[in-house]
This record gives sequence, structure tokens and C-alpha cells, in this order.
Amino acid sequence: MTLPFETLLVVSLLFCGLQLLATWRHLRSPRERPSAGSHTPEATRAPLPPVSILKPISGLEDRLAANLESFFRLKYPAYELVFCFQDPSDPALPLVRAHVQRHPEVDAQIVVGDYRGGLNPKVCNLIPGYQSARHELILISDANVSVSPRYLTEAVSHLRDPRVGLVSHVVRGVGGRTLGADLDNGCLNTFIVGSVSLLYKLGYSCVIGKSMLIRRRDLEELDGLESLQDYLAEDYLLAQRMRAVGRTVVISAAPVDRVAVNGGVRAFTRRYIRWNAMRRTIAGPTYALEILANPTFLALVLVGVTLATGGPERPTIVMAAIAVGAKMALDAGSQLLLGTPLKPRHVFLTPLRDLLLAYAWAAGFWSRSVTWRGTRVSLGPGSRLSRPSNYRRTAVRGGEHPPATVS
Repeated sequence: MTLPFETLLVVSLLFCGLQLLATWRHLRSPRERPSAGSHTPEATRAPLPPVSILKPISGLEDRLAANLESFFRLKYPAYELVFCFQDPSDPALPLVRAHVQRHPEVDAQIVVGDYRGGLNPKVCNLIPGYQSARHELILISDANVSVSPRYLTEAVSHLRDPRVGLVSHVVRGVGGRTLGADLDNGCLNTFIVGSVSLLYKLGYSCVIGKSMLIRRRDLEELDGLESLQDYLAEDYLLAQRMRAVGRTVVISAAPVDRVAVNGGVRAFTRRYIRWNAMRRTIAGPTYALEILANPTFLALVLVGVTLATGGPERPTIVMAAIAVGAKMALDAGSQLLLGTPLKPRHVFLTPLRDLLLAYAWAAGFWSRSVTWRGTRVSLGPGSRLSRPSNYRRTAVRGGEHPPATVS
């Protein structure tokens, strides 16, 4: 009776082992990519092109000041920072202005727009800033990201290959002080980095929109940012469209840090229910297979089946305990590979995190709407967003954007 569940548990552990192996192999990949023929002196001396970095900001993120400071200290010859706001009373606006004034040597502008043409608040925030950006290369980077001084040089090196249309990065969770933040960072550093690395090794680029570098002309060929404004998974959709037109999507092995210091367990669970509901609309029936990355939950199911059929049977209980311990070890290995500080609590939180993720996975099947930044929207195929039929929005098309304040 328990044999099918024991088999699933073994398959799940093997899958998690493959994720860890893929993470190890991916993180050992070259960090900077020379262009074809870059061994020639001319290619070596080729100047790095200027870049416009778009930073969509909404509220005071954890360690926002330190995150911003890392972008003002990039070791790169020519770049501009474009800080994008939608609300002139945003509490983060004075902080950003102080940083801009503190670093007159860095080309920076603040764009306060009020674009409401779409249902994805991040994309709507970006559009006025994108229109103000001056350079051909566009880097979209979230406010909760912190980077190393060579981040931009490394990212741009991949675009020296003209076949590459989009560059993203492995995302590493750091900074947790509360239970919810530790759970969130742990999920990024295990399940998500493992899934991204494994899919990448299988030839599929799973882009996380914390860091996306593109050429303006490539984006315009895909109908610009406006074409993404009604999708929750704008990063996924952009990568899909790049591949559809023959462009390569690169996920760099150089991690960028997603900083999460504070946060509760409820916020963690809600976030991953939203992500799972989104992935269900993208993956379709194969979404059900994601539970194979969760041997802790499958071990619990195995124990439950054993008890329900007259157990407990000692060998089955031992097998379940070994599986949970193995998952804890695999997750610890993933975090060590990423170079994140590993504390005992991070290891012992694995079972709790896995059970909460199992709940979020199950909720993803029945969730047909999500709440994002206080707004409830419905999810359709491919993460298409919609509002109730009695909702009216102001349609804004093409270049007819409302005026933006630029400083």
C-alpha cells in the first residue's frame, strides 16, 4: 500500500539532488563572457556601452539606503540611474533625493509619473522612467536588490554576443532577521535557485525580474513595456518573447542579492500563494509536478498513509525521517554554494518552510485571483491580469503618457 508513496519520495530526493548538482555546475560557470573574437586587441579595448538603470520604487524596502548605495558605487565608465515613482508622497522619495544629492558624480534622475494604463504596478511604474532613459542598454533592477561594484560590467559582457537578447541573474536571499524573512530567503536559496539552475541546464531560461538587461531596440521590436503591463509574470513573458524571435536568454552565474530583513510568516505564505497561482497559469498541468521538489511533504504523506493502513511500520517511519534529514542537508548545501551565511536556524527551518510551501502549492490550484500592493486582480492564462467587469480604468495607449515629473 505504501510502495507508490515510497517511490515518489525516492524520486523527490533524486530530483532535489539534481537541483543541487545543477546549482553547483551553474555557479561554476564563467561570470563574464567575452565576445567572439575578443582575443584580438581591438575587441579587448572596445569601450563599454552606457547603460540606463531603471529602479522602480514603492515604499521603504528593507535596507533601501544600502541597496541604493551599491548602485551609486558601480565600477562602470558610463551609466545613469533612473528612479521611478508613481506617488509624489512616497516615503522613499526623500531618501532617494538625498542619495542623488550625495553623489553628484553619478548621472541620476528621479521620475515621478502617474501611468495607470495597465494592471501590473511594477511595469506601470517603469514606463515613464523608461521614456526618460537616454541610453540604448536598459537594466531593470528592483529596489530590494543589492549588487557588487562589478555587477554592471559582468552583465554587459554577455551582451557583447549579438545573439543574446536578455541577461538575468541568479538571485540570492540575504539579510533575514525575522522568521518570515528567513523562510523567504531560504526558499530563494534552495527551491528557486535549484529550479532556475536545473531548467537552465536543460535549455530553458527561467528569468526572475530582479535583474534584467536588454537592448532598447530589442524591447521595442517586442512592442515595448506597454505590451507587458497586463501580465503578472512580465519577466517570464519577456524571456519567452525574446526566445520566440531567436534571441538567447542568459542567466548569469554571478548572484545578485535580494535583501529581506523583516517580514512575517503570513506575508511569506501569501507571497508564495501568489507566485504559485501565477506559475499554474504558465505551466498548466505540469505545475502538479512541482510537489516533487518537496520530499518533506511527501514524507509526511507517507507517514499518514502508513498510520491510516494499520501502522506505524518502523522501516517506513525511518525512511521518512531520513528523507527529511536529507532534504535539510541538500538545502544547507545549496545555501553554502551560494555563499550565504548558514546558521543552525536556517537548517532547522527547512521542514517548516517545506510544509508552508506545500500549502502554497496546493492553494495555487484554486487561487484565481491575487492581491498585489493592495489591489485584487484576476489571473488568466499566461498570468494575464484582469479586473471585475464593473471596474473602469483610464486607457492610456502608445506614447500618450500622463505628464511625469523629472528631477
